[in-house]
Amino acid sequence: MGSLRRKFLQLLGILLLSFSLAGCWDLREAEETGIVVGMGIDQKEDGTIVVIAQTVKPQTPGAGGGVTGRTNQGVDTFQNWYSTGETVYDAVLNLTLKSPNVFFWSHNQVFIISEKLAKKGLADVLDFIERDPEFKQNAWILIAKEGLPEILESSNNAGQPPSQVLSDIINIRNRNAKYAISSLGDFLQQLGSPNTQPYTAGVTFTKSLMKDPDSVFLPGQEPAPAKELTLSDTAVFNRDKLAGWFNPVESRGLLWIQGKVRQGLLILNLQNQRVSVEITKSSSKFKSEVREGHLIMKVEVKVQGNLTEMAPGIELNEKQVKKIESLMAKEVKEQINGAVTRAQELNTDVLGFAGAVHRDYPEAWNRELSKQWPETFKELEVDVAVESHINGVGLIINSVNPQKIK
Repeated sequence: MGSLRRKFLQLLGILLLSFSLAGCWDLREAEETGIVVGMGIDQKEDGTIVVIAQTVKPQTPGAGGGVTGRTNQGVDTFQNWYSTGETVYDAVLNLTLKSPNVFFWSHNQVFIISEKLAKKGLADVLDFIERDPEFKQNAWILIAKEGLPEILESSNNAGQPPSQVLSDIINIRNRNAKYAISSLGDFLQQLGSPNTQPYTAGVTFTKSLMKDPDSVFLPGQEPAPAKELTLSDTAVFNRDKLAGWFNPVESRGLLWIQGKVRQGLLILNLQNQRVSVEITKSSSKFKSEVREGHLIMKVEVKVQGNLTEMAPGIELNEKQVKKIESLMAKEVKEQINGAVTRAQELNTDVLGFAGAVHRDYPEAWNRELSKQWPETFKELEVDVAVESHINGVGLIINSVNPQKIK
């Protein structure tokens, strides 16, 4: 009995040891891993694909070719790795010709694609990204309006990698609601839907008033200005090809229609004086209807806000509040109409009106409307109704009115 017990314990020990060893078979040391937080994709004139992988510490800088970012203490925080290939995956694999580290893509936060490549079409790029399980669906897609390398090398980020900065900016997008953005998962869903077209935000850089801490300059020369990242406008697509851009006002209109405005500011003109209202809540719905034989889209938006700024000399009373609410409704309606007009000019239904027609008239949609939709959408009449309400006016009622010294 004692011998049998001993053999059982020996067998159990071997099994536990084998499980323990098996759990470490794919262990990667941090120093040997390039943790990718941003991926840039471009295409040369001859069709060659360019991939930029932005990695962060902990990662030992590899041999040559990289562009680094530094903290105020001079510590490297990120490194950009450039590669080219006949396809995206070929370019990704060619990264191993320059880096001794294994690239780990699961922490990638943003895909930044050049405007030039977006105009040609993203089908090939997205096929690779969607097929690879290492890429996460919640990573953001951005379209670079300026040079892609400059965006990924921007320096005025307090030592943070530009990709991380972009992700942080996107996380507070509701504060302004001036661009519409899609994650990889949302973009793929829009691309595969017959009821809408894809869209996402643009990114660019501007020269800062601050100096680039990493710039090299000779005595008597001024250091180069730092580059600041800016998210602006909305790239709208027709299938997988970039059709054009919505400016910030048109982007807000798109967000109104889709019920995605959470916060932001409305700057109104009351008696030639500026009044600012901070949006606190909104909702929307749209449906199609046939009126006198014509298809019409009805968009209804409700918006609430608080008065946050008012020019001197305005006395606030109930009548003035009603005027401000009326101006709010007028401004929101103009923003929505701006988005509709621009979408019809570009003939791309990023607004999702096709989905409403499909839902409201399924038989007619399947029979003929879906085939005629591009032509129908360009001429579609859109009826917008906005209901607005001021909830609060802050700690004071009337505007500050400095008195003259007699």
